[in-house]
Amino acid sequence: MAVITISRDLACGGRKIGRILATRLGYQYVDKSLFQKIAEDLNVSEKTLESFEKSREYRISNIFSKLYSKHYIERIVGYDKSVVEEQEYQNSLKRLILEVAQEDNVVIIGRGACFFLKDMENCFRFRLVASMAWRKKHAVKELGISDAQAETILTKSDKNHLWFHRTICGEGFDSPLLFHLTLNMDVIPAEKAVDIMMSVVNLKKQK
Repeated sequence: MAVITISRDLACGGRKIGRILATRLGYQYVDKSLFQKIAEDLNVSEKTLESFEKSREYRISNIFSKLYSKHYIERIVGYDKSVVEEQEYQNSLKRLILEVAQEDNVVIIGRGACFFLKDMENCFRFRLVASMAWRKKHAVKELGISDAQAETILTKSDKNHLWFHRTICGEGFDSPLLFHLTLNMDVIPAEKAVDIMMSVVNLKKQK
C-alpha cells in the first residue's frame, strides 16, 4: 500500500498518466473531482467566497478561480468569515490532503501534495516536466485550441503555478530532493512513464 503524488505543470499529461497508474495499481485516482465532492458537505456563503477571492490578504488570481470550483474553494475556507489569510489557507489545504492520504492506495495529482506529504512514509513523489514547445503541442491536441491560445494559457498557468507554490508551500517547494523521480515528457511516452513509476514503487516494496 502506498500514496503516490504527481506534480506537473499544465499540459504535461499528468492526469492521463495518473489515471493509467491508478488503474494499473488498483489505486484511487484523486484530482479536483474528489476535492469538489468532499466540498459539497460544507456550507459557506457567497459573500464569504467573494471576500476570500478578492481579499488583499489573500487574493486568488483569475486563472486559479477557473481551475478550481467554488465548492473546492469553500472547502478550503473551512468556515464562514470575511477574510482568509495565507497561513490559514495553507493549514486547511494541508489537512485536506492529509485526510485523503490517510486512505492509502491513492494517486494524488498536484495541489502541493508532494510538499505536504514530504515526511510521510511510503509516499512516492514524482514530477513531470516538459518544454513549452511540447506542452503547447499537447495542449493543442488535447484541448483543440490554437498555438497562440495554448501559449497564452500556459504562460498564465505557469505564473499562477509559481505564485501558488511559493505562497502556499513556501521555501523549498521546488527542491529536486522532494521527488523520488523527475521525468521529462519530451522524451518519455506516457505509458513508459507509468512503467518507470511502477518500477520505483515496486522496488521500494521489495526492500
